[in-house]
Amino acid sequence: MTKFNDEFIHEVKNHWIENKGKVKYVAETGIHLKRTTSKKYGLQDLADHFNITEGQARRLLYVKSKGEQNERKL
Repeated sequence: MTKFNDEFIHEVKNHWIENKGKVKYVAETGIHLKRTTSKKYGLQDLADHFNITEGQARRLLYVKSKGEQNERKL
């Protein structure tokens, strides 16, 4: 398992908080019935931005944050 330093973890979390759910682009799809679909910023986009895998990004956001909450309670 890859270890990440605390600065990188905070950078990833802050970037996720700032961009989570923002619309990346809106596209018009459909042949007979035209629809507009919007692509939102997701976990795979976060992983691509920092050049890590999606599993590593998920671990940084969710697993590491639970560990920090346990440390705060002590």
